[in-house]
Amino acid sequence: MSIKHVYIVVLTGLFGCMSASNPPKDVSVAPTASTRKSNFLTFDEIAAARADDGNLYVAINRLRPNWMVAHGVAGQGSAGLEFPAVYVDGQQYGDLESLKSLNAYHIGDVTYYDVTQAGARFGIRAGTGGVIDVRTKGAKP
Repeated sequence: MSIKHVYIVVLTGLFGCMSASNPPKDVSVAPTASTRKSNFLTFDEIAAARADDGNLYVAINRLRPNWMVAHGVAGQGSAGLEFPAVYVDGQQYGDLESLKSLNAYHIGDVTYYDVTQAGARFGIRAGTGGVIDVRTKGAKP
């Protein structure tokens, strides 16, 4: 094998690697589980999982079950762990059971705030269990 042939083989290998690592820009990539946010749930994700035909409690329990567990601080003198409070369009709505009265089809998006984020956004009313903040379709951001 001559040096010319080795040079061509090396260049072909380099260009092959470069094209494999840089796919064409017009190729669309479907969102995967790794691109979803753990603290945010959109209606599109609810619909894609076919969870939009029931209530929001079922949809969240199916798609973000860790939002439904008790959180907070358990220590001496504390009230113990609390479940997240539910807010709808920025207003206090109820506890987790109140999600059962919300039709998943009418939801724009849902955000989960841990205790620190909830305290910063909603104040002391948020409690120590965090907040599930629901925005209905058509609500202003």
